[in-house]
Amino acid sequence: MVSWGVVTLVTFGGLFAAGMIGVRSGRSVGLWTVALALSGAGLAAGALLVQDEPGLASWIIGPLVGAAIAPVHARALFAGGGPFRT
Repeated sequence: MVSWGVVTLVTFGGLFAAGMIGVRSGRSVGLWTVALALSGAGLAAGALLVQDEPGLASWIIGPLVGAAIAPVHARALFAGGGPFRT
């Protein structure tokens, strides 16, 4: 049986990849930034779901930090002037 944490990680990882492509394309950047923030929060939640007993603080701080960092990370690495531009 597949863990819900793994399903969550794969789902939000796909959303993150779509968000990176969307930000790179330059169309609807605000919408893709929201998608990246949601994917960051979802990835953090998925990581917590695969842990044995995450604490309450982890459930509060993890998704908030993930939502804040994911758009910055994607833009820094994959947007127009990032190191992984193609």
